[in-house]
Amino acid sequence: MGKISSRVFVCSIAALSLGLVGCEQGGTPTSETAATETPAEVEAPALTASQSLFAMADRHAAEVLREAPSWATSLGVSEDIAGEGYNSRLGQYGFEGNQRARQMNESFLQEIRGIDRQQLDLQAAVTYDVLRSAYETGAQRNQFDFGGSSFWGSGSPYVVTQLSGPHLGLPRLLQNQQPMNSKADAEDYLARITEIGRVLDEVIESIGNDAAIGIVPPYFALEGAQRSASAFTSSAANENPLVTTFRSKVDAIEEMSAEERDALKSQAASLVETVVYPAYSRLGATLGNLVPQAGRDAGVWRLGPEGEAFYQHALNSYGAGGMTGEDIHELGLSEVARITAEMDSILQGQGSMEGSVADRFIAIGEREGAVYPNTDDGRAELLADLNVQIDEIMVRAPDRFGTIPSQTVEVRRIPVYEQDSAPGGYYNSPSLDGTRPGIYWINLKDTADWPKHTLKTLTYHEAVPGHHFQRSLERAAGLPLIRNMLGYSEFSEGWALYSEQVAAEMGMYENDPEGDLGRLQSELFRAARLVVDSGLHHKRWTREEAIDYMVGVTGDTRAAVTREVERYSVWPGQACSYKLGMLKMNALRDFAEAELGDAFDIREFHDEVLLTGSMPLPVLEQKINRWVEEKKNS
Repeated sequence: MGKISSRVFVCSIAALSLGLVGCEQGGTPTSETAATETPAEVEAPALTASQSLFAMADRHAAEVLREAPSWATSLGVSEDIAGEGYNSRLGQYGFEGNQRARQMNESFLQEIRGIDRQQLDLQAAVTYDVLRSAYETGAQRNQFDFGGSSFWGSGSPYVVTQLSGPHLGLPRLLQNQQPMNSKADAEDYLARITEIGRVLDEVIESIGNDAAIGIVPPYFALEGAQRSASAFTSSAANENPLVTTFRSKVDAIEEMSAEERDALKSQAASLVETVVYPAYSRLGATLGNLVPQAGRDAGVWRLGPEGEAFYQHALNSYGAGGMTGEDIHELGLSEVARITAEMDSILQGQGSMEGSVADRFIAIGEREGAVYPNTDDGRAELLADLNVQIDEIMVRAPDRFGTIPSQTVEVRRIPVYEQDSAPGGYYNSPSLDGTRPGIYWINLKDTADWPKHTLKTLTYHEAVPGHHFQRSLERAAGLPLIRNMLGYSEFSEGWALYSEQVAAEMGMYENDPEGDLGRLQSELFRAARLVVDSGLHHKRWTREEAIDYMVGVTGDTRAAVTREVERYSVWPGQACSYKLGMLKMNALRDFAEAELGDAFDIREFHDEVLLTGSMPLPVLEQKINRWVEEKKNS
């Protein structure tokens, strides 16, 4: 991994400092040429169109990372790319930062429009298609003058929600991704704690600007974000996670004396008490003051005509391909009916005949021993079993995948202070340099949310062969840095849902009908999302109507479904991306199998999907079509 990643970094450095790029063979002068010829004697060779595109892509990546140093930390890039001392800084989160992002998006879009795609080789053409789509989507997003702005892509219409915002993201960054290997690293950590006050004040400014034009998150989003802020500051500053994490990591730095360590620890606690806690208090008060203005509706339609237009934009940005909210709703109802029938067939085969599919599925989880004890020991046992599941499927992975990631994946519990509003599970990618593993997070507030027969499927989705395969292989592929910064939910979540199906094809549910029911219920859950997302934002369902529908269809606990529905309310369209992506990947696989017959190899198909990174579904379709034609003509 380190070797491949440094290739990416060298490309970026070359583009920035020399105007040359070495991402293609022959792209940079050899050491022999450099030793025998001087710039005065020989002009630098003209860049090909493809080299120029990659140089532009590297420059764009560096420009963004210098504006967003926390992102650079998450990626683990060098200072040559993101700027000297970037690990000590945080970006701008107010009006000026939003305007800068808009200006950069406009500049990026104009620049890529000036490139002749016909002059590019195949790999460069894929990157061109991905970047142009990203920049155009960002420009469309930036037409809505609320919820921040974007360098590329879409996002939530709200600056802060129960799920997102710097009040959640910055503590995660410092605890899990901030380097802490030296005294200088420890001082960078403290510098960023100092910056949190400014950042949250800028966030408050953005929230106020949106509220002035009638853009306020739903009441439950405000209350959830307020609870998170309160929970984060509920302990004495000396016991805050920012301080306890810092203490444990400082103790592992050998170069410092005990006195130096103690001084830094004391400073951390002081900064949390005098800077962080007051800033969180100001944010919490701002959010609480907006609750009366929020009303009781959940869907983005509540924002007026702009809200309705935002939803169509969001659907398109998450893989709808022009389908309307009504189209998505009907597709969801059709998929719910199909999957429910499959589950009913398995249940009847197990002798379970009476009641709805959801009720019969719930009954499985209510049997004695079906859930782990809701204790620390029970949670530890659950986490250990997830690791066993990862090991078992990795043994069989070479039968279905041509390329296996070299990076490891770790299973961790979502922090207690986040669990009330956090999703059931999610995944963090490994760093580009390979020093930080992938992390599969699971919400263990209540182990009853995770009956044992449902956990395999979560593992296959969040870790192997789902998100961990997709993101790790992407980061090891030697793509331009910017391609590792872009993400397409319809691709990544579509792949993860498709991976659940692949696990079944690999025999992971053999002689385990209850586990297979868990898989189908997971797919049913994603199909129900199509119905609920369009219900909330297009058909104007209330939060309660959406919760009632989803509980009735899926059999999930009301508490878990409530968190999900509240997530869809503040992130329009994204919940649709899972099923839309899976359906497209299956359609492309069916097409390739039909066209290639005996020449079709599932391992090659999966490599073709994964090894060139995340991309919009139309770009993926073009790529698979080209691969099929090449195979037929070879």
